[in-house]
Amino acid sequence: MNDKAGDGVFRYRDGIAVAQIVCFSAAILTAYYFRWTRRIGWFCIGVLALFRLVGAGCMLGTINKDSDGLWAGVFVCESLGVLLIIFLLLEMLERINKIVPVARRFVFIVPQVITWIDIGISIGGFVAVKQKEHNQLLPTAYSRAGIAILFCIYLWMVGTFLFFWLRRADYPEVERRTVNCVGICVPILAIRIVYSLIFIITADMTWNAVKGDSTAYLIMTMLPEVAIVAITSATIQRIPPLARVKEAEAYQRAGDRGSRESQNVPLV
Repeated sequence: MNDKAGDGVFRYRDGIAVAQIVCFSAAILTAYYFRWTRRIGWFCIGVLALFRLVGAGCMLGTINKDSDGLWAGVFVCESLGVLLIIFLLLEMLERINKIVPVARRFVFIVPQVITWIDIGISIGGFVAVKQKEHNQLLPTAYSRAGIAILFCIYLWMVGTFLFFWLRRADYPEVERRTVNCVGICVPILAIRIVYSLIFIITADMTWNAVKGDSTAYLIMTMLPEVAIVAITSATIQRIPPLARVKEAEAYQRAGDRGSRESQNVPLV
């Protein structure tokens, strides 16, 4: 797939793959820690890190072997992951909603339903690409439909964030910290999505995540993804697990009830 692949030369794009392995290996460990401590975000961070590690490994494999299987691995892994970031941010907003209910449940269900449509389109697109003999990396009707759905889910998430942001004065300090984290990540994620949109709209291979310009990939894909994972991980680490918050609230309610009952005991 690449006329320079398989020649044993370590290139700029391969260096980015090494950096991805370092960063997302740390993300895998972070996801495991979050799962162990019953924190939110472990699934989205962990699966995203897994996709990026597999993709980076396949990219490094093409240094010595120009294999269609390795390039397919890079292509598939690079095509996945953005939705996981969107759902990571929605999960943080949903945590706020569990502490201070301000939105109906459907706000978080709608993007999940739309995602299943996107998954179906992505599967169809992968099958269609495998049947093409040439220009397999160029946009197809399937990839255009997929990125359109992805952009709609992103806009839904932005709208959900604004809904919560405008009500931040009603939240405890911890939840304000959470909504501020999402506010920081929203424009960073926009950079990542714009990278995909440019390629789909223009079909300019400069913006292709597999064979495109390495600097564009570094600035608009790898660094935004690493930044979002780092920012959200630091925030999730600083907020108590939801189960612990619920237990503290239950303990406080029990204490308040006991205090009221003791005040109502008649004096003899």
